Amino acid sequence: MPGRTINGLAAESSRKRGHRDDAQSQEDEVVEVQRARSNLRTEPRKRVRLSDVDDAKGRSVRDSTPSDEDASGQELPASPKSPPKTQYELMRDNNFEHLRHEAADDQRATQRLRFRPSLLGENAIADNGIIESVTCVNFMCHVRLHCELGPLLNFIVGENGSGKSAILTAITLCLGGKASSTNRGGSLKSFVKEGCDRAVLTVKIKNRGQDAFKPEIYGESVIVERHFSKTGSSGFKVKTALGQIYSTKKQEVDDLVEYYALQVDNPLNILSQDNARQFLNASTKSQKYKFFIEGVQLQQLDNDYRLISESLEQMVAKVPEQEERVRHAKAELDKAQRLMSELDGHRQVRNKLRMLRWQLAWSQVVQEEQELRRREKDLAEADIRVTEAQQELEGKNQELELAEEKVERAEQALRVVKEEEADIQTRVENAGDIYKRLKNEIEQLHVEEREAHQALKAKTEAVKEVERKIAEEEERLEAANGEAPTIKLRELDAANDKINRLKTEIQENKDSEPELIARVDDAKKALEKSDDEIQRKRSEINNVESRIKGLGENRGSVYDAYEPQIPNLLKRIANDHSFEKKPIGPLGTHVQLLKPEWSAILEKTFGINLNAFIVTSKRDEKILRGMMNQLNIRNSPVLICSPHSLDISGKEPDPEYDTILRVLKIDNQMVRDQLIINHAIEQVILVPERVRAQQVMFDGAPPRNVKACLAFHDRKRGEGLRLAMNNGNISTSPIQPNPNLKPRMKTDSDSQVALLKASLQQIVAEYQGLNAEKRRLQQESQRCQTAVTQLLKDRKSLEKNLREAHVEADNIKEALDEFEGVDGRLQGLKDHLEELRAELNHHGIQYGTLTAKKQDQNAAVENAFKEFKKEKLQMKDFEQRLSKTEAKLKQARDLRHLCLIEKNDIISRLGEYTEQKQKAEARRARQAEGVKNMTKDAEVVHKERVYIPEGETHKSIEKQYNTLKARLDKIDDKRGMTDAEVHNYFAERKTIYNQVVEDLQSITRVNDRLRHTLTLRLEKWRKFQRYISSQSRANFIYLLSERGFRGKLLLDHERKSLDLQVEPDKTEKRAAGRSTKTLSGGEKSFSSICLLLAIWEAMGSPLRCLDEFDVFMDNVNRAISTNMLITAARRSVNRQYIFITPNAIEGRNTLDKDVKIIRLTDPRQRTLADH
Repeated sequence: MPGRTINGLAAESSRKRGHRDDAQSQEDEVVEVQRARSNLRTEPRKRVRLSDVDDAKGRSVRDSTPSDEDASGQELPASPKSPPKTQYELMRDNNFEHLRHEAADDQRATQRLRFRPSLLGENAIADNGIIESVTCVNFMCHVRLHCELGPLLNFIVGENGSGKSAILTAITLCLGGKASSTNRGGSLKSFVKEGCDRAVLTVKIKNRGQDAFKPEIYGESVIVERHFSKTGSSGFKVKTALGQIYSTKKQEVDDLVEYYALQVDNPLNILSQDNARQFLNASTKSQKYKFFIEGVQLQQLDNDYRLISESLEQMVAKVPEQEERVRHAKAELDKAQRLMSELDGHRQVRNKLRMLRWQLAWSQVVQEEQELRRREKDLAEADIRVTEAQQELEGKNQELELAEEKVERAEQALRVVKEEEADIQTRVENAGDIYKRLKNEIEQLHVEEREAHQALKAKTEAVKEVERKIAEEEERLEAANGEAPTIKLRELDAANDKINRLKTEIQENKDSEPELIARVDDAKKALEKSDDEIQRKRSEINNVESRIKGLGENRGSVYDAYEPQIPNLLKRIANDHSFEKKPIGPLGTHVQLLKPEWSAILEKTFGINLNAFIVTSKRDEKILRGMMNQLNIRNSPVLICSPHSLDISGKEPDPEYDTILRVLKIDNQMVRDQLIINHAIEQVILVPERVRAQQVMFDGAPPRNVKACLAFHDRKRGEGLRLAMNNGNISTSPIQPNPNLKPRMKTDSDSQVALLKASLQQIVAEYQGLNAEKRRLQQESQRCQTAVTQLLKDRKSLEKNLREAHVEADNIKEALDEFEGVDGRLQGLKDHLEELRAELNHHGIQYGTLTAKKQDQNAAVENAFKEFKKEKLQMKDFEQRLSKTEAKLKQARDLRHLCLIEKNDIISRLGEYTEQKQKAEARRARQAEGVKNMTKDAEVVHKERVYIPEGETHKSIEKQYNTLKARLDKIDDKRGMTDAEVHNYFAERKTIYNQVVEDLQSITRVNDRLRHTLTLRLEKWRKFQRYISSQSRANFIYLLSERGFRGKLLLDHERKSLDLQVEPDKTEKRAAGRSTKTLSGGEKSFSSICLLLAIWEAMGSPLRCLDEFDVFMDNVNRAISTNMLITAARRSVNRQYIFITPNAIEGRNTLDKDVKIIRLTDPRQRTLADH
């Protein structure tokens, strides 16, 4: 039932399942109510009363038995000795005037039934409040029984003992119902399976949709678990959809059942077998009536309204007592008014005393204010000392920053010098090792040269000896055969000489081949290098032309040379108000170059610092770095700079030199200071010509205030040189800009275009020169390739001649063999001579080679010694530079240490001053708080400040006050009460009187509103009773007609009775039907179903349970009753029905999607199946 508010008293429904249709008839208003509930009483009181009432009613229904008169179909009239009705009952019933129009009410109810099929839509599945499953463990005769229920219609069928009724019993007990209400046992322990100690029941309730129960906790399902044991202990567990335990209190279960209005103790909501028998067959008219009013919640509403009536009676009983309190308070107030009148006679004296009291209070404030001014003066002096110390500390911080920068530069210089140490040490060691190795090698050459000379001398003697023997052998042969063999021998020698010559030429040809091939390879490499140079020049030309075109069209943004996210960073900085001072940057956007020809060299010199941002505090640095990290900016440093300008007066070179600072136009003082600190731009001069720069820096001492000089490279266009002299050491380092990078410093567009055009002309000229060089290299490569081809051709010709010479030598040898007396001795000597000559030649070459190698090795040793001495000198020079650098670092660190000592002294003094200031502030604050408290105390005495006469002090005013007060005290003693007590007494009595009057009025208002509320509620209750009665009667008649029965429902609220009259035979002409006692078993069951459905129409619970509704029906009654139940269920939107029958469900209903048939198996059969 929707929530209602009457005169401020709310009666709110916990479930939005009711519907109200207002229909205005000619006679009166009839309100249809499907569920009526009230939450007027507080929850604990309501639950106790309802449980007691329900329990008592359940016992009365179960324990009552039909009398002899009931057996004959008659019931005795109401006893004349029954107690008279209470005032509440008379007010509630209103002489039953609302029930006087029964015929008209039944007619309208019949009309509503006639149009009902067209008004009701299709059934819908409830989002929540319905049962999804029931699980029983060790319950009754079942070890484990689980049943999944459908959302709409459920038929549970099975043999006796299969657990059909156990499911309804489990639902009742698990959702908080009493064991006695199930008619199956007197206590929970009687439900535990025989042989087991503990039973568990689990009910899963759907919990979805907008009006779910605590969906943020339980989710889509609420699982209620109840466990109990043989010992009588019992408990609950309320779990979420995931199985997590949320609560173990029964209160949570009661809240859930109350929220969804499940009404598990309602005898008509879950109608068990025993209650079904008592409902129709074994109950009297009054018991049927009790079933009816309990099922439709009329009894619960009656109990609620009876409590309201009792509360009203208690409130009305308090009115006379409160009126007496008002009279007593009025008498006390009159007495206080008389005392106030007596005070008027001494008003002038009291006014004087009051003024003195005010002056006494405010005079203390004046004294405290004077002391506060002294405290404020002390605080101002302390604040001045702290400010001066802070200013001094700020100046010392700047000095310390400069000292830190000097230390950093000195450390950087030391690191640079130390980086050379390993290289110099390695070079010295390498030069020493080379010198030692060459020295050892030349000593070895001396030994090898002596051995080669001795071997050469021995071979020379051996050759002479063999030549002598050959001459003797030739003389012997010539004497024996004449000159012919000699001639042939000479021809053989000539042929052998030719062979040796050809071999030598072939070897020379082969030796010259690698050189020619190397020349070809060198020519190819030079050609490839030339191609790379040409390509690079072409790229430079395109880059310069693109820059010229861009400057001519004035395209691009000032931030194009920076990281892509820099514009977004600048927007964030502009929109962020957390900076102490807005960061400045990038630095390049604040710098304009007046001489564009130096752009590339200065861009390289400044490096990444042109991307940097400047802040003035560590906090701003942290904020800015956080923004950069978010935007993924990695190449923009953050520099912390003091806002105080650097003074460079007297620190710049002579005006005749251009410095970096003089060719720049910087629009921000802090940007200029950072470039001075990091790059010394005020002391680095610019000289375009290298020769001139060397003369300025190295011919004599460098100019005054000049640290370094930048010049253009005389051979490499676009590159530069940095010349410096540090402690007498000359340093020249190259500067190699990246031509592909866009300039970050601003320049004049026309000047930059002119410079780029001049540079373009030079690059084009270099490009043309490279093309000419490429053509020359191509010709040289062709000549080398031709020479290699000719060399191979000459080698083939020499090899051919060598083969011919070998043939000629072989022919001569054959001719010599034909001479007489010629044997192999001469040839053997000649062969041995050739071997000796070859060895002689080898030793000669070896000796010559060693001699030449010795000379070369002597020169290499001398050079290695010179190089070793040179490296040692460089090592010595390095050690001197390292010593000087370390001395500078020590000096810088000493200076920093001194600054730190001075800073610490200032910090110490600042701490003392700050502590003094804090103490002064504390004293001032305490004094101010004292003044404030004293002022508050004085304002309590008198809100406005009063004038203190000049010369008066607190003591003098106090003396006057005491004198005057003593006079008034004598008067007060006579009266027995002081002025303040009189005023307080009057105020207290007036407050008490107003309070009791207000309480009386409040009680009266509450009584009136409560009486009005009760009247309205009882009027609604009577309408509800009238509507339910007519609707039940009409529904009963309509449902009987489904089978052709006639009958009516006799409902008498005045006598509290309910009876049925049914006529199964439609041909019977009697107007009145028969009593249910005369009906057959099937007719009784059918009539019971009709009555139950008629009453269900007026119930609001989402759950309907009916156990064994068709036990005594034949097949015809069973089919009709089943169809009636299904039809009625489908008309009830968002309701769940559970019907239990031992018979099978047949027909078309089994095929509908909203009907679920659950077949249970006998536990004994399940046991056999398990085995």
